Parts: sequence; structure tokens; C-alpha cells
Amino acid sequence: MTDTTFARGTAKEALSAVPRVALIADSCCDLTVELLERHGIHTLLFPYVIEGVEHIDDFGLTTSHADFYESMTDGKRPTTTQIPLRSYLDVYRNLAAQGIPAVHISFSSTLSGTYESALRARDMVLEEFPDASLSIVDSLRASTAEGLLVLEAAKLVEQGISADDLVAWVFENRLAYQGYFTLASLEHLRRGGRVSDVAAAAGAMLDIKPILHIDDAGELKIERNVRGRKKSLRALADIVAERIVESETQTVAIGHGDAGDDAMRLRDLIADRVDVAEFVFLQTGPVIGSHTGPGMVSVVFRDAPVAITERGRE
Repeated sequence: MTDTTFARGTAKEALSAVPRVALIADSCCDLTVELLERHGIHTLLFPYVIEGVEHIDDFGLTTSHADFYESMTDGKRPTTTQIPLRSYLDVYRNLAAQGIPAVHISFSSTLSGTYESALRARDMVLEEFPDASLSIVDSLRASTAEGLLVLEAAKLVEQGISADDLVAWVFENRLAYQGYFTLASLEHLRRGGRVSDVAAAAGAMLDIKPILHIDDAGELKIERNVRGRKKSLRALADIVAERIVESETQTVAIGHGDAGDDAMRLRDLIADRVDVAEFVFLQTGPVIGSHTGPGMVSVVFRDAPVAITERGRE
């Protein structure tokens, strides 16, 4: 099993006296391959298992998102596992050996052991390369919310931010990126123990499509209950309109689990309510999709102004 590194250097960077910061993320950020390549983001890839066969969540390169969700529709039940420690070590050692400062924005520690594994690998690499600059930051976010945070961090790297300033910026801004989502069915959350059997059955019987939110403590919360798919998309758009700040300067991320048409409908509903700088569309990969199932639609936006301090300038 190998990791994919979506990072490309330039001649200008090679001549720079100060190496550009290497930004590291994991495949739970659910960014597109095009965005990863454009911004030179290094990635750590989660494994997942279907019917005893291990696959790699490599942003749809090996197995398309459509094929993954079709397998779930056909009744297959994927399970997820941790990124192997050697994968962290390979990426960290490579950057440390080159003297490149690195910042890893990790999948939320409240949802996975990824952050703890990253800290362990960092300590092992620092024993080998004591002068290396390697920082691990807990995003406290997942999927599209993690992805938008990583994307904004990548833009700062391109502007020349230092590793220390980038770490400060992420700490100061990570909780401002809020994600809300709705599901086609609560069944997959039920299987994962996130909702009760009674709630899932009642939801199916009454066509309840709750609007869900993972709060700052990592707990899954029901924001509001609505009946029917169309109303759930309108509710997501209403939440954006109610809570977004400085919308004209924002990139709003819309994620989906093989529900591209509904993602576009959500974009239109939001655009009818507020003006935003741009939308990005992200497909939810197998790690998150194993728990949310086909038909998930999410939206992520900032509900607080960007924190600009002496150590974290946008």
C-alpha cells in the first residue's frame, strides 16, 4: 500500500532561501484531485474494507465515488480502519530529510485516532531529525469542513506564510468553519451507533430528513427536523443565510455522496438567499461515506470573521 502525494514544486521555489511550507492533509478532507494538485497538498490515505478486501481512499482515483456508493446501494457494508503508522513516517521523514517545514492539518481527534497517530509519528521522526519543523494541528473538523479549512490554509501557504504563523491561523480559525448536512437515510448512522434504532425507524416511516451538525466538541447534533428531501435542502440554505458572515468574501463548500443534482440545487438555493464569492463542490469519499451513505448533502461556510492576528494574516 502506498500513499499519494499531490505536491508539485516550481523552479522559483527551488531557488528560494526559505523552503515553502509543506501542507499535509488526509483523505477525510474530501478535496478533489484537481484542488490537491493545484495547491500542492501532501496527503495521507485511509484504508477501507469491503467484503474482506482492503481498498484505499485515494480521492476516487482507484475506485470512483460513484462505484463506491453503488456498492453500498447493492447492500455491501464498508468498514474503515486507521492510516498505518508507516504512512505518516514515510511522509514526515521525506520532508524532514529535505529540510522542508511541514504542517499537518489532521482529521478531528474526536472522531478518529488519526491525530494521536500523527503525534506519535512526529515524535519518532523528531528523534531522527531533531531540527525538523513538523507541526500537527487537530482540525476538529471532518469531510467538507476539514477540506475547506485545508483549502484556505493552502492559499496562505501560496502567499508565503511561515509554518508557525500557519499553525496559529488554523488554531484561531478552525471552529469558524461550520458544516451542516442531511442524509437520504439514517440507516448507516444507525449501524454505526450514532442514532438509535427507534430514531432511524421513525425517520424512515415519517420521511424525516434531519439537519445534522457535528459541534465543536465532536458530538453529532440534530439541528432541526424537516420532512422530505426538498425541504431538507431548503433548510440547509436557510441555515447558511442565517449564519454566514462576510458572505461576499467567502468560499462556500458543498459536499455530496453521489448526489450531484441535489448539490447543484442546494447551490442555487443558497445563491438565491446570499451572495458568496464562489462555490466549490466536493464528493464525500469512502471513509465518511461509509457512515453517511449514498445521498448525503452537506454545506460548509464560515460563521465568524477570519481571525487576523500578528501571527496569522490572511
